[in-house]
Amino acid sequence: MLEALVFLGVGLLLLLLGADAFIDNAVGLARKWGVSTHVIGVTLVAFATSLPEVLVSLLAGTRGHSDLALGNIVGSNMSNFGLVLASACFLCWYRYGRSIMPAPGIITDSQVMLAFAFLLYGVALDGIVARSEGALLLLLYFAYVAWLFRRPADDNAEPESEGSLLRLSIGVAALLIGAHLTIEGAVSLAVGAGIPELVIGLTVVAVGTSLPELAGSLTAARKGFHDIAVANVIGSNIANIGLVLGVLALVSPVPVGGYVISQTLPLLLLATIAALGLVRLPMGRVAGAVLAGFFLLFLFELLESL
Repeated sequence: MLEALVFLGVGLLLLLLGADAFIDNAVGLARKWGVSTHVIGVTLVAFATSLPEVLVSLLAGTRGHSDLALGNIVGSNMSNFGLVLASACFLCWYRYGRSIMPAPGIITDSQVMLAFAFLLYGVALDGIVARSEGALLLLLYFAYVAWLFRRPADDNAEPESEGSLLRLSIGVAALLIGAHLTIEGAVSLAVGAGIPELVIGLTVVAVGTSLPELAGSLTAARKGFHDIAVANVIGSNIANIGLVLGVLALVSPVPVGGYVISQTLPLLLLATIAALGLVRLPMGRVAGAVLAGFFLLFLFELLESL
């Protein structure tokens, strides 16, 4: 118990420090490279903060824990909405007295996110995500990223610093190590309590692997980079389905349980549709409450299934 608490404390500290360095340098590099911070948020920031999902899902899938792998992906997307984006909305509203103003391009990206969510539901309906379906998910994800970088930059402000790939990498490393330590502590406590594997994947591991997104979005919101705060969540959810599940299915076909098909995936679709509508408006406490409500409903469904 003491070791787990130490892991949690050190992990959270590294998450905070890493997020600060990561966001500053990501913004600097975006403007240095001539792309918008929104595009950097949907791609570079989202990919870097999704690395824990990639690693956890691949390790779980290759070791035969497919329930944990798929549960991590679905649960992480739910926690991105109800924990990460909702927390950013609450922070901006209650701490700084303003709403998050999503970038204009986020509407298109949220539509892509919804398309990927429906695609996930479609490939999961037969009870397995085959290798060919994983290849399709990957192909569509890389096509989306290539299309993103064809967008012109819409940021005219000068960066406070040009940004450094070295400092960015250090920030990412701190985020990943912090997430790993936090997950290790949380999973140890959950396993000791006798919680089923699927539930651990849908909750403890999913929330734990979303900690980099949480740290990144909260830091971006605190620094006034609202486009990154929202784009990070949108891009991460797209990456979790297109990249993480795509790679996982290519390595080995992923079986999908009946509970995921009948309960969690429909709820994920509803939350994604709600997010699609919310990003068209200034996002304050009401948006945060709606997103948090979906996450609470998700947790309630899990408790009911035990």
